[in-house]
Amino acid sequence: MRITRRQLLQAGAVAGAGLLASPGSPAAAARAPAAGQQAMFTEQLPTMDELGVLDMQGGGSTSLWVRNACHRFQEQMGLTDTLAYQEAGSSRTYLGPVIIARKGTPFELTVHNRVERHPLAFAIDSELVPHGSNDAKRPRMSVHLHGGNTSPRSDGGPDRAFGPGASYTYRYANNQDAAGLWYHDHALGMTRLSVYAGLAGGYLLRDTPGPGGSGIDTGDGTYLPPPPYEVPLIIQDRMFHLDGSFAYPPNPDLTGPDGGPRPWAPEFFGDVATVNGKCWPNLDVARGKYRFRIVNGSNARFYDLKFGAGGQAVPFHQIGSDGGLLDAPVRLNRLVLGPAERADIVVDFAGLKAGSRVILANSAPVPYPDGPESVQRGGLPLPQIMQFTVQGNSGYTTPLPARLRSRPLTRLVELPTVATRSMALVEVANADDVPTMALINNRMFDSPDVTVVKMDTLEQWELINTTEDAHPIHLHFTQFQLLNRQKFDAGAYLEATGYVNPATGLVTPGRGSAVSVKPFLTGRPKDAPANEQGWKDTVVAFPGEVTRIRVPFGAAAAGGLPLAIGSSFKGEYVWHCHILEHEDNDMMQRYVIE
Repeated sequence: MRITRRQLLQAGAVAGAGLLASPGSPAAAARAPAAGQQAMFTEQLPTMDELGVLDMQGGGSTSLWVRNACHRFQEQMGLTDTLAYQEAGSSRTYLGPVIIARKGTPFELTVHNRVERHPLAFAIDSELVPHGSNDAKRPRMSVHLHGGNTSPRSDGGPDRAFGPGASYTYRYANNQDAAGLWYHDHALGMTRLSVYAGLAGGYLLRDTPGPGGSGIDTGDGTYLPPPPYEVPLIIQDRMFHLDGSFAYPPNPDLTGPDGGPRPWAPEFFGDVATVNGKCWPNLDVARGKYRFRIVNGSNARFYDLKFGAGGQAVPFHQIGSDGGLLDAPVRLNRLVLGPAERADIVVDFAGLKAGSRVILANSAPVPYPDGPESVQRGGLPLPQIMQFTVQGNSGYTTPLPARLRSRPLTRLVELPTVATRSMALVEVANADDVPTMALINNRMFDSPDVTVVKMDTLEQWELINTTEDAHPIHLHFTQFQLLNRQKFDAGAYLEATGYVNPATGLVTPGRGSAVSVKPFLTGRPKDAPANEQGWKDTVVAFPGEVTRIRVPFGAAAAGGLPLAIGSSFKGEYVWHCHILEHEDNDMMQRYVIE
């Protein structure tokens, strides 16, 4: 969604008043050098054991408690009011434990809401939450296993939230491919604030045991790096006031119910990089391979990630995407991740000298992909994410396998579909050309126009992005495959839909309907790149492009061929943009499997 210069300046002003900021950001220029770049890479990255592991590979049942906490993101900062998922006996102050599950072994998770107040109560928008709710003092919670092949009852949808003092039990069958999933809050109208406050965590679904119970036996005696060489990286951008409290700038271009700036803004972009709950951390690494399970846990920021040492790029291999392993490792120099996307990568530090410092850098502008890159032009760059310091000891040096799966992925592009659906992504603005919301098919979330699909069928969905920015589109319940992307004439398409009211010249919610994009196509389709040819639950729809995906709505959708999902269910799910500010207002739709 378009961000006005005034909104970017507002965010920059808040950042400038904060304690920490990325070098080159408005905040960096506004404070003393002692609080600047010298403060980076002083915190050690919390690894798997330090994040905490909830091992459910044996099945059974367990509990998490959602509680208020105070977290220190960096030693020089004050404490920050946060929310955290805590298992029994835990005093965790941010995020949740890494849940480790076993393919085919179900377990039950009971979540107890014990939150007494919301740390970002000042940013709650009464126009977005259910009427009569009191999320400032009695925050609602709903836990979504993102990427999970779950029943509607255990999906953690936005309408299944529960209040303080209540509990809810989810059943995870884990009947799907081994993958790096994650879980996070999904309460209607509050997702952007509760995830921001800390309600997210990693979920690693294991399959064939390897060394340390983590690697994969590929049949040639090689394995993927096991713990301690397997490390989750939950990347989030945040913004802080001088006292360490969270900042979340309001929208100066829209008026809220109280007459002041509206609490909701089109996107949130922070000026501080946090990884696993620490600001710009460092990880000491041995001279060998590391498997990094990356989650883009940010509200709205995309990342264009690169590893570099001494001005030279450090190449790496992507071995998995959202829904599991690729067929073979893909060598990369850079990796683009939208919000909620995951990447399973292997970086080899064996060729670097002891003492070498490797920087994980980011060059993605905001909004992505065409936002301003420099501070001088109103940008909010976040050029550095974390550091790796190479030690003298040798680490995990087993060769990376040439093949990652004993059986190649089922290619959905080769299979027939029962339907092709046009799904238009649109932006709504007011008469002053200020964005007020984003929609799918120009319908609000409470629209009666619900997509109905048949269980165990395969469909092609065409995500037609008429807006100026990229949107990470997430479908609950399933894992799909990206076919291709193709440019189209967005202006002509938008006119053909009837979304624009001729009397005002504005897109008006509820008008018109999506039409086929075929008459408006330009150029040739671009096939999915090698690292996007695996199973996905979140895909980036670029501006002015149609993104085509093949979606199985059940385990038997491929006529008996194996899919990433192993279960079929009937019932209601949602799909939405995973820019959390868009999801909350109102870029989310229901769909029903019959």
